[in-house]
Amino acid sequence: MTNERESREHRVAPEHTLAGYERWAASYDELDNPLVAATAWVLEHAPLEVRDRDVVELGCGTGRHAARMIAAGARSYTGVDGSPAMLAVARGRGVAGEVHWIEADLRAGWPPPRTFDVALVVLVLEHLTELDTLAATLARSVAPGGQARIVDLHPARIEAGAVAHFHDGDTLVRFESVAHPAAAVQAALERAGFDVAIRVWPADAALVAAAPRLAKHRDQPLVLDVTAVRRAA
Repeated sequence: MTNERESREHRVAPEHTLAGYERWAASYDELDNPLVAATAWVLEHAPLEVRDRDVVELGCGTGRHAARMIAAGARSYTGVDGSPAMLAVARGRGVAGEVHWIEADLRAGWPPPRTFDVALVVLVLEHLTELDTLAATLARSVAPGGQARIVDLHPARIEAGAVAHFHDGDTLVRFESVAHPAAAVQAALERAGFDVAIRVWPADAALVAAAPRLAKHRDQPLVLDVTAVRRAA
């Protein structure tokens, strides 16, 4: 017989990720999510240079980075996500400026309508079973000389059990996440035509101060920060 705890836990397989985010959308921005706080801290302390540039974010979710990009001087921001419910929240933000929202399943490979100067990908990798599709999409999205930035949970933390999750009433919904080694991320991007640099942010005192719930990971690698520059054709 299934015990009560198990009956109240729902696991979301990678192929059902978008359905999981449809379920999460209504409460996503209301929760104290320490990983969202950690990636926001990283982007604050090592910001993208977006002034007078066109920015696309793949897996934009509720559009939490749109206002930051516009405030930093981006000429335009385009958010792409496969969850209609998450995009509905994003549109409801009412961010002023040239802001566009596009629904597309990135796992299938998104054909961008144009190229952009900068691409941003945050907390997406753990939901992908392979990396080449995303890398190819980034190559189509970023103009030669442009930059892609991937900021994600470090694979060591995923291997240790830190995965995306939320409570839906009495049910704990946990995503079955994939830990992609940094070397695999780098290799996929290099195959797609990027020069890659990787930085690892540990859960040090400053980061834990910004997100106290991360104290259990203190001094462990926490955020994988990848900068990739599109090589000239």
